[in-house]
Parts: sequence; structure tokens; C-alpha cells
Amino acid sequence: MTSPNTCPSRWSPGDHVVYRQLWSGGVWAAIPATIVEDSSDLVSLYIAPGTKFSGPICTREEHLHVAASGAWKLKLYEWAGQHHLWATVPGEACSIWTIWSAPDWTHLGWKVNPETPLKRTPLGFDTTDHVLDAVIDANLSSWQLKDEDELAVAIELGLLTVSQGERINREARRVAGECVSSRRRQLQAWAAWRPPASWKLPVLQPDWEAA
Repeated sequence: MTSPNTCPSRWSPGDHVVYRQLWSGGVWAAIPATIVEDSSDLVSLYIAPGTKFSGPICTREEHLHVAASGAWKLKLYEWAGQHHLWATVPGEACSIWTIWSAPDWTHLGWKVNPETPLKRTPLGFDTTDHVLDAVIDANLSSWQLKDEDELAVAIELGLLTVSQGERINREARRVAGECVSSRRRQLQAWAAWRPPASWKLPVLQPDWEAA
């Protein structure tokens, strides 16, 4: 355990952390996760079905307007239907999500998730999601952008600037292109990964809203 005000230099595999998504300096979502790797080359987290996490009280259609308002309430939800492995190269403005159905572990593909580079905190990691996604087929044959309309709304609402939107689009395209070319072996290795049977379901720490 670390003290409430201390950021560990590295977490160990199997450690439980809180992955928080922020908007306007406030916590938008807080998700308990298990460390798979925390090194100078890669940070990867496992999000297990059944995990209880905190998220905003709003619909998918409302979420950008609620985020832009700067005022929202959170409640507990249950992560259901999928296993996720989220991996990011430290300093890179995106993560790559490997996704399986639950409980049968059928591999569904990957998603490139543009975001601010992970910030290490005493609880785990903070980031801000950048709305746009790139979805990669399970056979690594192709990819396509997703939620371009939502990125346009985020810019219209002032959550992101036009120049930020352009950078986010370029980053999503760059990383998705690498995923089906130079990063193929890495993605295939992630698709073959499974958590140790001894791992327990993480729970949301009581201080998850702490700065």
C-alpha cells in the first residue's frame, strides 16, 4: 500500500488500481482495474466482468452535453458482457483495447482509444477520453473510425478545440494503421492473454474521488 499522497514509481502485476476518466478537472468515471504490466515500455490494465465502477448518470446521447455542463452526478454500475485489456505506451496519447466477450472469451477485436497520456496518481491512473475511436477487426485485416460525429459535437460544445480534433483524428489513424502492420504481433499476443486464476475482482477504493 502507498500513502494517500504518494504516487508509486511502479505498480506490480496483480495490484488493484483505479483508472479514472476526467472532464473539466472532475472525475467522470472511476473504474477498478488490475495491473497486468507497469513498465517504462507499457502500462496495461485488465477490467473484469462484474467489476463495480462509478460513472455519470446520463444516457449515451446526453453524455457530451452533460460533460460540457461541468456538473454531473455519479452512481455505481456493473461492468458486464466483456473482458477488456487496456494497454498504452507511456507518453502516447492513446490506448489500445483488446476486447473479448464474457464469459466465453471469444475475441472480438481491438479498439484504438485516443486520450490524454496517462497520469500516474496515488490511486492508479488518470486520463481524459478523446471521444473518437478506431475499431480493428479481430483478424487484423482492416480498421475503421468510429464516433466521428461525437468528436464534432465535442468540438462544438467546447470540450475540444478544432486543432485538438485534428490531432486526435491523425493519432487514431496513425495507431490504427500500425496495429494492422508493425504492431500485429503485439496485438496477437494480447489477444492470447488470460488473467491468472488466482486474481480477485478489484473493488472501488473508498477514496476514489481524491485528487
